[in-house]
Amino acid sequence: MRKYQCLSTSVFESNGFHIESLRDEDKYAIMEIRNQQLYHLRQNQPLTKENQERYFATVVNDLFQQERPNQLLFSFFENNEFIGYGGLVHINWMDQNAEISFVMKTELETDFFGKYWSNYLNLIEKVAFDELNFHKIYTYAYDLRPHLYPVLESCGFKKEAVLQEHCFFDGQFYDVLYHAKWNRKISFRKANENDMMLYFDWTNDASVRENSYQTAPISLENHQNWFASKLKDSNCLMFVFENHIGAPIGQVRIQKQDDKTAVIGISNDANHRGKGYASRMIAMASDEFLQQNPDVQISAYIKLENETSKKAFEKAGYELDVVLEYDGIPSYHYIKKLCK
Repeated sequence: MRKYQCLSTSVFESNGFHIESLRDEDKYAIMEIRNQQLYHLRQNQPLTKENQERYFATVVNDLFQQERPNQLLFSFFENNEFIGYGGLVHINWMDQNAEISFVMKTELETDFFGKYWSNYLNLIEKVAFDELNFHKIYTYAYDLRPHLYPVLESCGFKKEAVLQEHCFFDGQFYDVLYHAKWNRKISFRKANENDMMLYFDWTNDASVRENSYQTAPISLENHQNWFASKLKDSNCLMFVFENHIGAPIGQVRIQKQDDKTAVIGISNDANHRGKGYASRMIAMASDEFLQQNPDVQISAYIKLENETSKKAFEKAGYELDVVLEYDGIPSYHYIKKLCK
């Protein structure tokens, strides 16, 4: 089995489905599929066996000789039965993005379109995000198969753009729709002394101060003293969260009050808001804390007008306990405990 130089493996699998580096033995089946589905492919005439032989002998074989090919093509299987093929095409290695291509056997489209598209997307995402650490994958589709869009959206893709009347087919112009998905993998680490200025910038962000219970700007001297003391505090866990390229996206701090209670706080970097990070940061930090402190209940206090934080904590599994006054301000009190 051939392997692309940029990948650590030739096979990606999940739940009875798998993709593997494009096989020569599938070339005629692929030719048949493409010739049957000319209406939605960027192909203006049927392929011949001679065309297909030449394409595999030159273009496909050459992909395995390059460190950074412009496309990575795979055969797609269910329980080892060939279903179709596709890959990452028009790869932009500099900007870390690629277009997704996929076609399946024509006779399967009517009854199994959603099933095969969704499982294929799951596998090609493993290649793009888990293996290559790309930032974005997208589809470029003629507006001829509206049943494709619900499948894409159910798999986390969002409609990014519509190119109106962009392609000509069968005597009329059709729109082209772009759907995209971004790599939102995150990880966390404990804060250290090198993060002092990072925290200082975050804490003095206008939005952070507005939603805090102490709204006045924090001086650098006060922050330095506070930060140093928190790093030494064994009852305080401070997590810095980073995205898939290691850029800091925010922080979560959980402060134990006693053996039974703790209080959580969060802030997101201004450049990384609105990307769905907050609820995942809260959930990951809370789970880590509760694994270490199984008998402690975490409290979150949120100003009533802060709907964004309210939704993030609810999505992270926090439950509303009561509405009360906290530091003299009407607030929601949310709690989370270890599920036993």
